[in-house]
Amino acid sequence: MTDLQGILRKFDAVRVLLLGDTILDIYTYGTAMGLSAETPTIVARRVEDRYSLGGAALVCRNLLELGASVQFITLVGAGPEAAHVRDFSAAKLKLLTVADPARPTTVKHRFWVDGYKLFQLDQRDDSPISSAIAFEVLSLVQEALSDIDLVVFSDYRHGLLSPDLVSALLPLVHGAGKVVYVDSQVSQTVSNHKLYRGGCVMVLNLKEARYIDPAFSPLADPEAFAVLNRELDTGRIVVKLGEEGAIFQNGTRISRVPANKVTVTDTTGAGDSFLSALCLAGLDDPEGALRLANAWAGLSVQIHGTIPPKKEDLARAAGA
Repeated sequence: MTDLQGILRKFDAVRVLLLGDTILDIYTYGTAMGLSAETPTIVARRVEDRYSLGGAALVCRNLLELGASVQFITLVGAGPEAAHVRDFSAAKLKLLTVADPARPTTVKHRFWVDGYKLFQLDQRDDSPISSAIAFEVLSLVQEALSDIDLVVFSDYRHGLLSPDLVSALLPLVHGAGKVVYVDSQVSQTVSNHKLYRGGCVMVLNLKEARYIDPAFSPLADPEAFAVLNRELDTGRIVVKLGEEGAIFQNGTRISRVPANKVTVTDTTGAGDSFLSALCLAGLDDPEGALRLANAWAGLSVQIHGTIPPKKEDLARAAGA
């Protein structure tokens, strides 16, 4: 029988090395005043601006809320927005920023008027980091390996996790005997999941799984994962199924757990929440890991914006 309380008690002892792109999320809220006299443009009065750290930083914030210790390697660019990233601090966080003055810090600025998202303005340069910056990241990872239990790649495709860096990192972390979790976003770009092939725990959504195997169907049968296993060179795959829950293939063992029934407010960051709870729960009890990950993601979608839920609510939500 799954001991969810037992799994939860171990969260505080887990030490995570997290690598990924930070996104500075800016939310500008306003109230409508009418249409412009010159053009059919909505005119709104600014009410407030809110700043939040998203992308891999949201994974980090979730890990910290769940009790883990985190060494977080991330990228900042030029401009005043970098200060928001560098100011990120917490009792169990070691923030390790690498700087690239040739690019801007990644920003996603969303404009909301009377509860409706009207517009999003992105500031970003998704080109791969230079070899010099990649060497700096490799050095940071080498220093961290003796003090961590597992590695998480949260690849938002904004430049930090370049193909050259990943190809150098994977032998390093696997050689140190660390479990490696990978969540790489497809969004508006093509899949790069094969870049991480070779023994990782691959965390995909259904769209991403079908980029790799167009015929993939999430069945409780190891044969359903055969193409994914071959193409990603791993026997450990998690596929998120949205309202249908999630499925976890761990070798010949297949676990499937339904999603929690919740009232959805905002799905932003649900995948980051899922990943955070999943990796802390570990591999010994895949069903328990899925139950906790689904419950934590279910709590997150009930919150507007990129704000992690409260750990105190997780046991109840998971039925522990």
